[in-house]
Amino acid sequence: MRYLRFVERLIFFIIGAMLFAAALALLARALVVLWALVVSPGPEAMSASAAFLDVVLLVLMVVELAYTVVLSLRGIVLSAEPFLIVGLIAVIRRILVITVGEVQSGESSSQLTQSSAIELAILTGVVLAFVVSITMLRLRSRTEDLSVVTEE
Repeated sequence: MRYLRFVERLIFFIIGAMLFAAALALLARALVVLWALVVSPGPEAMSASAAFLDVVLLVLMVVELAYTVVLSLRGIVLSAEPFLIVGLIAVIRRILVITVGEVQSGESSSQLTQSSAIELAILTGVVLAFVVSITMLRLRSRTEDLSVVTEE
């Protein structure tokens, strides 16, 4: 049993190290994209800013996952909130990609606009579900904290 616990911790450590390495690589990429945004001429600024937002939100997702791995290494009970936050960031990232894609395409195709509008409506519902879930988790933890304080 002790051997399995060691292997589990080793695997979590390796995964955490890889996630932090990926976050650092993505952060370096974000700096390159930011520089391209600063030096790009006007028409290219929109695509450069979209690429920058995309990379930065991806960095946030990877860091949040790495933080969750660190918590599990410390032996702290995992909470659903970090995973909900990663999901929220991913959905917001997708919303931004769709929105910027629509603006960049400039096409008046009703088919493209209609499918994007449907996807945006669904993603908005997912964002609301994530926010409600995070709020409920935080309210529950406050209620549990208050009940522990009153019992003492």
